Amino acid sequence: MSVGLHSFTRLAWRCFCSICSICPMRLWLYFALSTLSLASHAEVRQLNVALGAQSPGMLQSPAKLNKGQAQSGGLSAFNEMLAREICRRAAARCQFSHHTYGEILPGVEAGRFDLGFGNFLRTPEREKRVAFSDTIWRSSSRLVARSSLVLRLMIDLKSEVTLDTLSGVRVGVVEGAVQQTYLQSIAQERNLEVLSFKTMAELMAALRDERADFVLAPVLSSYALISHEPAGSFEYVGPPVADRGLGGSVHIAVPRQKPEVLQAVNQAIAAMRADGTYQRIVRRFFPFSLD
Repeated sequence: MSVGLHSFTRLAWRCFCSICSICPMRLWLYFALSTLSLASHAEVRQLNVALGAQSPGMLQSPAKLNKGQAQSGGLSAFNEMLAREICRRAAARCQFSHHTYGEILPGVEAGRFDLGFGNFLRTPEREKRVAFSDTIWRSSSRLVARSSLVLRLMIDLKSEVTLDTLSGVRVGVVEGAVQQTYLQSIAQERNLEVLSFKTMAELMAALRDERADFVLAPVLSSYALISHEPAGSFEYVGPPVADRGLGGSVHIAVPRQKPEVLQAVNQAIAAMRADGTYQRIVRRFFPFSLD
C-alpha cells in the first residue's frame, strides 16, 4: 500500500513538472492579459462627471449630488439622469458636480472631469481640445423675449421679428456659448449690445427684469425655464436656427487621453437607444423628440 502511494505521488509530481515545463509562457501570457484587462476596466470604474448648472444655486458640492437621484426639472436634470444611466451601464462609480458652462470644457481638456455634460456642439476647434461621444440629441437656437416687447416690435417693424431682422436691441447669451460667438460677429453691423451671463437662470432673470430685450439660447435650455413661467410671460421669437454654427448634434465631452472612457460611454448610449431607455428618459422631461 505504501509502495503504491509512493508511486502515485511520484507520477503526479512528474506530470505536474511536465505541464509546467511546457506551459510557463502560456501561463505568464494569461496572467498578463488578465492584469491588463482589469487595469483597463479599473480606469473606467471611477469617473468625475461635470454637469451644466442652470442656476447659481446648482453650483453645489459633489457629495450632495451623489446622495440622491437626479435633480428635479430642467435640462440639467435630464443630463444628470442620462449621466447616471451611462455610469450604471459602464459599471462606473461616478462623482457628480455642477459647473458653469464656461468651466466644463477646460476642465475636461485638463483631465479634471472625465465626462462633460455642457450641451456641447461638435466644432473643429473643440475637437482639437477634447473628444466627443456619439450624438445624445440635436440642438437649434432660438430667440426668446417678453411677449409685450415682441408685440411692440412687430408694430414698429410691420413684419415678423426674427434673428435676421433684429437690430438696435440688447441680446443676452450664456458666456462662452456658440450664440455669443455668432452675435459678436454681427453686433457692430446690427447695432446689437451683446450681454453675457454665466447660467441660463441669470440670463432669464435679465430678460424678466428688462435688463435684456432678447435671449438667444438653445431651444431645450430655454424651454426648460420658460415652461415654468406664468403663461404669456415669454415667447419664442422667429423660427429655430440650426445653421451659422447655432445648431447641430450635441455630445458629451471626454478627455482625448482617455479613449477607454469614450468607448464605454458610446457603448452605453447605443444600448440605451436600442432598449428604449433613452426615449423614456426624454419623455420624462420633454413633450417632444430630441432627434
